[in-house]
Amino acid sequence: MKIDFKTLYESNFNINISSSKKINSTFEEYLKIVLAQIKEEKNFSKDINSKKLEEILQKVRTSLEVLESLAPEGLDTSSAETLGDFLLAQALEINQILNLLPEDSLKHLLKDITFFIGIEAQKIRQGFYS
Repeated sequence: MKIDFKTLYESNFNINISSSKKINSTFEEYLKIVLAQIKEEKNFSKDINSKKLEEILQKVRTSLEVLESLAPEGLDTSSAETLGDFLLAQALEINQILNLLPEDSLKHLLKDITFFIGIEAQKIRQGFYS
């Protein structure tokens, strides 16, 4: 099949603006509705992320307070296992919630803190502080 380039050069691809404004576009209305919904979802997702972040920070505070209270005294075997299990469960819960948040530097910092809490939980369970 041979393409005749003369017809391509002679064509007028300009749009007559006066004729396009007269048409009521349902696409334009649809686009406005979709953009409004996206804006609402962003606000909703910000609220959810702030609630999740607040929950994470509360769990981190609790875990770190438990670790600080552990420092001056030793533990017997049963309480070490119980405390280690508690801290490990906290670390796993924090990690699951963190996986739902978007990537940023705060998320990486909280993941490092969670990793530290998990390591200390394993040490406590194995009797390292007994």
